[in-house]
Amino acid sequence: MKRITENGGTPQCEEAVVKSLRWLKKQQNGNGSWGDGQFKASMTGITLLAYLAHCETPLSEEFGENVLKGISFLVDLGMKNPVISEQPGLKEICYDHAVATYALCEAYTFCKQMDIPSISNLERVVVKAVDRILDAQCPNGGWAYSYNNRINPNIDLSVTGWNVQALKAAEHGGVKPTKGEIRTALRKAAMYCRKNVMPDGKFSYKENGESPRSSLVGVGVLSLQMTGNGSDSAARKGLDWIKNNVKTLEWGKGSGTENVKSNLYMHYYCVQAAMNRGGDVWTSYNRAFRDAVLGGQKPDGSFSNNDTGYAECLSGKSKNIYRQCLATLMLETYYRFLPGTGEGTKNS
Repeated sequence: MKRITENGGTPQCEEAVVKSLRWLKKQQNGNGSWGDGQFKASMTGITLLAYLAHCETPLSEEFGENVLKGISFLVDLGMKNPVISEQPGLKEICYDHAVATYALCEAYTFCKQMDIPSISNLERVVVKAVDRILDAQCPNGGWAYSYNNRINPNIDLSVTGWNVQALKAAEHGGVKPTKGEIRTALRKAAMYCRKNVMPDGKFSYKENGESPRSSLVGVGVLSLQMTGNGSDSAARKGLDWIKNNVKTLEWGKGSGTENVKSNLYMHYYCVQAAMNRGGDVWTSYNRAFRDAVLGGQKPDGSFSNNDTGYAECLSGKSKNIYRQCLATLMLETYYRFLPGTGEGTKNS
C-alpha cells in the first residue's frame, strides 16, 4: 500500500486488483489454461502475468493452485511443441509464443528457488522458448508473423513489442539461451523501433513511416526503455506525444486504432512507459487512466466491455480475459515498476 500511494494510486486500486484476480480464478479451464479458441497459450500467459505482478506464486495461499496449473499448462505445451501454442502453425504464433514466454520467464524468476516437482521442466522450456524468439528475429531487428526471420512485409511494431517484453523478462530472470545473446537481440530491436518513430511522436506500424498509429506510441517507447534506450530522441518524442494527447481514458466509448480515449492495448503500454519516465509525464498519465479503470470494474470483479484494441482474432471468452488482464496489469503498474528518475529507465 505504501508503494501504491507513493506512486499516485489509492487503496481502491489494490481492492480492484484482488477482485479481478478472484474473477480470473473462476474463469480458469480444467486443464489450467484461460480463454477459448486458438489462443489459450497467450491468454494463459497474460493471466499469469496479472497474478505474478501481484507476487502470487505456486505457493500462495489463495491463488497458488491457479498459478501452478497455469504454469504447468504452458510448460507442457512447450515440451510438446516447437513453440508455446496449441496451434504451432498459426500465422499469429508470434503473439501466442511471445506472451506465453514472457509469463514463463517471470514465473522462472519467482520459482527457480522453489522446489516444485510438477514444474521441473520450467527452466528447460524457458530456454527453448527464448531460443525460438532469438532465432525468429529479423535482420532489421523486428519480429514478423509466422516467426519468419527474413525481411518481409509482415514485420511490425506490435509483434515486436511483445517479443521485446519476453526477452527483457528473460534477461531480468537470468535466463541463459543457447542461440545467441539477449542483450544483442535487444540492441537490434532498439534499432528497429527507432525507425518507426514519426516527427510528431507517433510510431508507425511498420518501419519507415508506414501506417503511423496512436495506439503504438506506448509500444515504441516501452520497447526503447526496455532495451536501455529510454533517453533516445525517439522515446522522448513518444513521451511528449503521450503527455500532450492522452488527457483521459473513457470506458466504453469509441474504438479503432486511432482512438486514444479507450484503447486498452494502447493504454497498457503507455501506462508503463509513463511510469518508467516519471515526473510530469507520469503525473499527467496517472490522472488520465486511474479512476477511469476503477470505474470500469463491475461488482463481480470483471471489467465491463471496452475497446481492447488488436483483438480481432479473439473469441468472446478470450476477449473478456484479454480485457480483464490489460486493465488489471495497468492497475498493478504502481508496484510492478519504480517511478522513473527522468532518464526513462525501467526499474523493475
